[in-house]
Parts: sequence; C-alpha cells; structure tokens
Amino acid sequence: MITMTMNTLGLPVLLMAVLAFALGILITFVSKKFEVPVDAKTTDITNILPGANCGGCGYSGCAGYAAALASGEEKNTTKCSVGGPDTAAEVAQYLGYAGGTFESKVAQVHCQGTTEHTKPRYEYQGTRTCRNATMVNGGPGSCQFGCIGFGDCERSCEFDAIVIKDGVARIDPEKCTACGACVAECPKKIIHLIPKHEKAYINRCSNPQPAMYVKKACDIGCIGCTLCVKNCPVDAIKMEQSLAVIDQYKCIKCGKCKAVCPAHSITSGLIF
Repeated sequence: MITMTMNTLGLPVLLMAVLAFALGILITFVSKKFEVPVDAKTTDITNILPGANCGGCGYSGCAGYAAALASGEEKNTTKCSVGGPDTAAEVAQYLGYAGGTFESKVAQVHCQGTTEHTKPRYEYQGTRTCRNATMVNGGPGSCQFGCIGFGDCERSCEFDAIVIKDGVARIDPEKCTACGACVAECPKKIIHLIPKHEKAYINRCSNPQPAMYVKKACDIGCIGCTLCVKNCPVDAIKMEQSLAVIDQYKCIKCGKCKAVCPAHSITSGLIF
C-alpha cells in the first residue's frame, strides 16, 4: 500500500487555493474596469414611472422611456398613458421641465358586427386566435373587415379592460390605460386610440366597401351615403373609399352626424 504524505496531499490543495484567489482578484478587476455606470437620473425616472412596461409610450418599456428622458433625447414627459397626468407632472418636475398637457386617451373597437348583425360564412376549425383565423379567407365572419371575436386583444390586455360580447371585443373605458397593446395585437386593425371623451362620436364600422357588399356582410355597417359628411358643420368627417371616418380632434360633439346616419353605424359615447 502506498502511503500519501502530508506534503503530497497539501500541495495540490494549496495550488488550487492560490489559483482561486488569483481568479477572484482578476474577476473583480475586470468587472470594475468594464463596469457600465448606472445613470442615477435614469434610475430615478424609472422609479417614478408605474413599471407597467406596456410599450404604450413608444419605447420597449419604462426603463427605455426613462433612459431617453434622462439623456434629453426625449422631451415629452406625457407619453406614459398608464401613469397619467400625475406621473407626467412628477417626471416634468424632476427634470425641471414645464409640465406638458396630458391628453387622456382610450382604445375603442370600430365594429358592431355582433352575432345579431352578422353571420358566419363557415365553421372555423383551427386554433381559436384572431391572427390564425384571419389567415383562413379573412376569418369566418360575414364581414372580413370586422372583429373576429376570438380574444387576442383580450389576452394582450394587462388591465382586464377587454371582454368579448356577442362575438365582438368591447373595451371598458374606466379600466383602459391606452397602452396600445390591443391596437398592436388586432390583426384586423379595427382598434384605435382616441381622445377620451364621454360623448365621442365614432363610426363603428371599418368596412370600406360599397354599400351593396356592406349590407350583405352586416346590417349595421356604414353604407357610404355621405350624409354625415354633408351635415358636419366643421368638416370633421371624410370618406375613405366608401367609409366615413371622423376626425376626433376636429369633432365638436354636436351629434348631427349620428342624427342623419341611416345605418346607425355612428354611435355616441364610449361603448362597453
């Protein structure tokens, strides 16, 4: 039997300990040498922001918006729809800016094609997502420009502001933060952010086709009669193909467009 001496056992252990110590010093040196300094201003602004990371401000998240504000690249302190006017004011105060005017917005669905007003063209058998269904001949509904109702927008909303009612997405204006997640998620592009106003007049139809095709698809769709355009006193409505589109920034909420709309596609208020 070979007897291991203390020197034989201790030398490898000692060498390993010295090597580990040396590596520790090297790692510490490298980390300090190449350390990216934390911008205290960015950190402070990030802490002011709500941390929703929804992307509604146009940046990848709160940290991205904070970094842009801290660097001076971004001057607009009112882009956080989740934080609202209080957050905008606090960020402006921190940066020493004059407080900007915060405009509250809300997402709204431009479709009323419920099961009462539309009908299916075929029975969809695939994965029940709007995005997948859209790839199958535009979706199963009679209106290829309308809400599919499979809830992609509902799943994308972090604030539980969306529900599907009778086959159409509906947005709770009290819960909606205008983060824009549903707008980005909707494959039909029928969800829009508009100024939040309790009397908002909206043409809920998104079908730009001539009346003969619209009426076959939905009995409450815009027929392109132009009566709303002719009766608007401030030229807030224009025609895009056969679809009346209301400019929410020009609209004075007089209600004349809704009063003359024979199809009842123009509504008043933030429907939920």
